[in-house]
Amino acid sequence: MNTMLLGMSAAVGISFAIYGTRKWLPNQTPAPQEEKPSEVTRLSDLSHLWTDNEVEIKDASNLWREQTRKNRALTPRPTFQHDEIEQFFSEMIEHRSSINGVRRNLIIMILTLLDKEGDCPSVVRKHKDEAERIYAEDSYALLETVPLYRHTLAVTRNFIAKADQEALLADMILIALAHDIGKIPSYHDGMYSSGDHPIIAGLILKGIPEFMTLPNREDICRAVTGHHLMKCDNILTDGLKQSDHEARQAELATLYADLRERKHNSLETNGAQSAVQGESVSVSAGTISPPSAEREHPLGFAPSKERYMPTVVDIPACIDPDAIISSLKKKINLVESTPKGEQWSVVSMPNGVIYVNPEALWEAIKEVSNHDPMVCASEGFESEKRNLMYTVVTELARTRSALATEHVADGYFTSQVSIITGGGKRLSHLLIPFTAKSFGVMPSALEEQKTPQLKRMVKDIKPKNKEVEQCVGR
Repeated sequence: MNTMLLGMSAAVGISFAIYGTRKWLPNQTPAPQEEKPSEVTRLSDLSHLWTDNEVEIKDASNLWREQTRKNRALTPRPTFQHDEIEQFFSEMIEHRSSINGVRRNLIIMILTLLDKEGDCPSVVRKHKDEAERIYAEDSYALLETVPLYRHTLAVTRNFIAKADQEALLADMILIALAHDIGKIPSYHDGMYSSGDHPIIAGLILKGIPEFMTLPNREDICRAVTGHHLMKCDNILTDGLKQSDHEARQAELATLYADLRERKHNSLETNGAQSAVQGESVSVSAGTISPPSAEREHPLGFAPSKERYMPTVVDIPACIDPDAIISSLKKKINLVESTPKGEQWSVVSMPNGVIYVNPEALWEAIKEVSNHDPMVCASEGFESEKRNLMYTVVTELARTRSALATEHVADGYFTSQVSIITGGGKRLSHLLIPFTAKSFGVMPSALEEQKTPQLKRMVKDIKPKNKEVEQCVGR
């Protein structure tokens, strides 16, 4: 123990001795060293370090493109039963580097669905809100012969042609391919109570887990569900509507041309037979049926409640405004038998106003245009239909002062009226108020043409704004 204490004391003493020596003895200052001159190198002389191996962005892109190709190589190429779908995939999808990942998988998934279930008609009208319910029977019957997959591919090709950014292409193809999948019977028949086919298409997309991982899924879904609305809220919806309309125009152009050709051939054949047999044969357009499933298809491969202000468009050359007046004149105060019963479409009033049902104007436009495909295609797009009717009425107002403008608000061509029946019942309706002068007739002469039946149906028509003025005592 004593030995240990002695050792510790010695260690402490030595430590103090060393500290004192360093504290009190003078420090030795080291001799100054000679400074070496620093080397200066120009930045331009070093630039070769990064310029010698310069890589352009387009060349660097091969790094990720090559990786994309390797990933695709791991996924088997899909095959399709329909040659048109196979060709579409080969031309538009297979070799596009911008179409990859989840979007590519979704596109293949929808193409496969159309390949398996897309032979159904491309038009539907089961739901009360279906835009295609307003197609005329002849146009609807023709469009029923166009399979859904074929119409969808046509719309998609039109939409792709409008793409000016490669980055948007995958989304545009996905939107176009999916826009009508709500018409597929396996979905539509079970879900039609949920809404019209655009709504059903949106529900189908939202039921796909991969689709729900897309960051812009709401934008895609909005374009799909809104492609039959009169007002577009984004450029994708507007582009899809235009592409859809263009496809319908092309389809109806081909179908009506085929119909006329078959009617002409039928007339020639029947005429030749009549000359031999000494019989007269009459063939009307109504007896010509649409192409049957056995023959090669000639393509070779409800009013909306939206408040919409129409715009003036170019009047097709096939539409003569004066001829429309002549067509409407034949229907003034005429009661006709229709599938819905006895109805009138154009009626005169003693004050010189002739009220025209908008549908009567539309039928006159189709008749004068000889069922031009562009006109007939507009039936399935309410905004296009209203724009064309508004343009025709505007032209008639300009050239013939045909519109009773005091009953129509600026920017519109119809007037909200109350139709008062002989029994005193009031019916609210939208009618187009024309002037009797534009038809070249006197109001008194038109009143004499009215039958007792028509007088029971229409005793008077009062514009809503006049009724309001009477109520407030203006």
